[in-house]
Amino acid sequence: MFRNVSEIDAALRQLGKRLLYADSPRLMIVVCGGSGLHVLGLCSRTTRDIDVCVAMLSRESFSWADRTTSLPSVVTQAVEAVSRDIGLPPDWLNTAASEVLEIYGPPNGLIERLEIRDYGPLLRAGFLSKIDQIHFKLLAASDPKSPERHIEDLQTRLRPSAEEATLAMRWLMARPTSRWFRANVRKVLEKLGHADVAQHIQG
Repeated sequence: MFRNVSEIDAALRQLGKRLLYADSPRLMIVVCGGSGLHVLGLCSRTTRDIDVCVAMLSRESFSWADRTTSLPSVVTQAVEAVSRDIGLPPDWLNTAASEVLEIYGPPNGLIERLEIRDYGPLLRAGFLSKIDQIHFKLLAASDPKSPERHIEDLQTRLRPSAEEATLAMRWLMARPTSRWFRANVRKVLEKLGHADVAQHIQG
């Protein structure tokens, strides 16, 4: 469990050291979820892991074309070593969230809005901005089987304005979606007090 930014930073610094020892390619991760909310100063709850929605590998400068949905063994071994070093679960850093951007694509300007932190010469982490967290959380909260923390994060921490909710809604509706999914997005927007935004979802 990560309780604060200091603990998140400590784990990533240790990972940076492990990557250096292993002569890994340079790694950039884009972090979403609770750990990202901590870095934005919007979260006080504990979070179990560091959710990575994009990972990029490069010897030089990073580009979107460098992204990967599965980390190479040199990186996964370093992640496992850090779990032993400081007593974290084996999957304390994982790319389960990466399929979101493969399906929906990144919101316009996501990369430019990242809060960047370097953890040694081989590890860079970009933490999602508030507006991009809203995009991801609206998607997560629209799954009725998802944990309550997603709607709670929206209601009590992110508190999207009508403009922010509209941007997130348009991102989700920019691809073919089911009637069931559209109805669920409407329900979440209504819970957030944005019934006027929900009315713009067709079907």
